[in-house]
Amino acid sequence: MRGAWAVESLSDAPDAMLASGAVLFAGDREGNLAPDAEAQPLHVEDGRPMNKEWLVRVREVTDRDIADSWRGRYLLADAATLPDADDDEVYVGDLIGMRVDVDGRGPVGTVRDVYDAPQGYILEVETATGRPLVPWTDDLVLSVDDEERVIIFAPLDGLFD
Repeated sequence: MRGAWAVESLSDAPDAMLASGAVLFAGDREGNLAPDAEAQPLHVEDGRPMNKEWLVRVREVTDRDIADSWRGRYLLADAATLPDADDDEVYVGDLIGMRVDVDGRGPVGTVRDVYDAPQGYILEVETATGRPLVPWTDDLVLSVDDEERVIIFAPLDGLFD
């Protein structure tokens, strides 16, 4: 209605990212801004929770046809406007592109995508032999180094095969 979107938030802080007054940008899942024609800022007029999603209205989207043209796109926020992740946290979008290592074995691949499943996050890891789906659990994820962009997994036979 009137250009509002149902938005699935990949953030633990959607109230900060999708609140009235927030500024968003069109981009891709790796966090890159869209080409020039689509890179104008989007000013959130209203954002509120709706079931598992958020209903968001932006000033620049005035009707359903314009809203439909944005279907399937990623909305990015300036990281400087978001709360800092705690020491033991990482933004889900930051996981994409990180190198994946297995403790004692070294690099095995790169995170291609992240899925929010009912049982928790699942990483799609691109390896030399395919794209296995790997659960994000405290038992498997030993550490995440934001600076080096590396996730260290516990060794588990067949996990990345």
